[in-house]
Formats: sequence, structure tokens, C-alpha cells
Amino acid sequence: MRQIPLYQALILLPPILLGCYLPDPADLPMVAPGDEVRIVLSGRGIEHLREISAETLGELEGRLQSLTEDSVTITTRLSRPAYAGPTLGNLRQILTFARADILEVSVPKLDRVRTTIVVGGIVVAAAFLVPGFFKLIGNSQGPDDPPDPTPFRIRR
Repeated sequence: MRQIPLYQALILLPPILLGCYLPDPADLPMVAPGDEVRIVLSGRGIEHLREISAETLGELEGRLQSLTEDSVTITTRLSRPAYAGPTLGNLRQILTFARADILEVSVPKLDRVRTTIVVGGIVVAAAFLVPGFFKLIGNSQGPDDPPDPTPFRIRR
């Protein structure tokens, strides 16, 4: 059986933890500026989005910037091709929509049940992976080599 190295197991941690957040429906007046939101657009909203951005989907995730009687402004990460590099992923675009063009608003909410299951799974996996990792580091001799009889000395 092939074992997964510890660093590969740790790479899986962020996507798993992101799965602990579920969208929670919210009313726009209750969302504070700067909060993360997910909005679902109507047909007119999607048409407006295609005119002002490269995005073509009817759902956007970003931060709420401002809210007026008839419009909503959010900032969202600029969509980029994979070859563009990490610095382009930090750029954000400001998008404004009419409130009538927004069908649904939700905010991410931490789900306790999923989080408990994920954390429990991580603890169980760590219980099996960590001792094997330290055994691998501490055992530099081959399985057929006799133990080194030379006592360990520190030179001064």
C-alpha cells in the first residue's frame, strides 16, 4: 500500500476547510459593507455583467462595497487565465448592479457539523501520518544494517 507523504496531505487541507462554509441566504440591508457575499443575477443582470466584465456566469462572489436604494456595488477578483501569474489574481474589479437585477444574496456561514467531521478526520489522519513521518526521519539506517555501536558525543 502506498502512503501519502505528510506535505501532500497538508496540501489538501485548505480545500477541505473551505468546504465547511455553506451559503446562508441574507437580506441586503443586513449585510455590512466589507462582508463577503454571493449574488445570483437575473437575465438582465447577466446581460449587464457581460457588458462591463469578462464574467459570463450568473453568480458572483465578492465583497459588498456599498448599498443604495436602487443599486448594489461589490468588488470581486478579476478573472484571469491560468498563465497570467499570481499577481493578477490579487486585482479586483468593482461591479454595480440594480437591486432589481439581483435574484438572491447569500453570505458564507461556517457549518458546525461539516467542520466537526473535517476536524475529526484531520485528527485521525494526523494520528496515523505523524508517527510514520517521525519514524522516517529518525531511521536513517537501512533495515538490514546493524545499529551503530559508537556512542554519540558532542565536540566542544
